Formats: sequence, structure tokens, C-alpha cells
Amino acid sequence: QAAERYYEQLEEVFRYSLPRGKVAALFAESIQGVGGTVQFPKGFLKKAYELVRSNGGVCVADEVQTGFGRTGDHFWGFESHEVVPDIVTMAKGIGNGFPLAAVVTTTKIAQTLDLAFHFNTFGGNPVACTVGMKTLQVIEEEQLQKNCKIVGTHL
Repeated sequence: QAAERYYEQLEEVFRYSLPRGKVAALFAESIQGVGGTVQFPKGFLKKAYELVRSNGGVCVADEVQTGFGRTGDHFWGFESHEVVPDIVTMAKGIGNGFPLAAVVTTTKIAQTLDLAFHFNTFGGNPVACTVGMKTLQVIEEEQLQKNCKIVGTHL
């Protein structure tokens, strides 16, 4: 029932804020960390993604706080919603305290970057990338996702 109410509110935003029915993107945290660790009702995000895409938009999953196995059940928070985003933003967990972030997207979206001059001053920094690779290695070798699931049952 909550998923339906959320969806109705999103439809209302589309009706009144988007007179031409087009949207650029929906950005959604899989679990709203700063908002009090709030999860979307089951089924809402899937319907929201369908609505956004049917109106020409892309879906962006903000995995800055929930990614890298922190939920215990899945490596990415969006997986529990049975959706596949067009773009995923990630940080914090990939650097384990080191300032590192990444954006992952589809080939189709990535190819549009060829049409414009695009650069990043610190993109691909070898030290940062090494930290990220080692962090991923530790997550896997020490089974930190499994540990998150176990510890999460105690909280």
C-alpha cells in the first residue's frame, strides 16, 4: 500500500511539474542513509524506474552509502529492489576512507561523452585506483558482505 502512495505522488509530480511529460533523470538512494536509513516500499522503485524511462529519463542509483556489500544481502542496494539503473554513483566504501568515487554507466550513455570535450583533473589517479582495487580485494577475501549480514541481524 505504501508503494502505491509513493508512486501516486511521483505521478502527481510528473503531471504538474512536467507539462511535456519528459524527465531527465531520477536520482534515488537505494536506502536513504541521511534521511534515517529509510527504505523504499517493496515494488516502488521498480515502478518508478518504469515511469521515468517511459518518459524519456534515465535512472541513477546513488550507492555512496549503501554499496559494496554493506546491506549484507546484496553488493548493491538497488539489487534488493530488482532494478538495474542506467547510472550508478559510488564512493566512500570503494576507498575505505581514501577520497575516491566512481560513476558507472551503460555503454550507450558513456559513448555520448565522445561528443563533447570531457576530462577530469584527478580521474584515474593511480594511487586512488590502487586503493580502490585493494579495498575490493579485502571486501572479497575477508567476506565483509557476509559479515555485514551477520552483524546486521544483531542490530
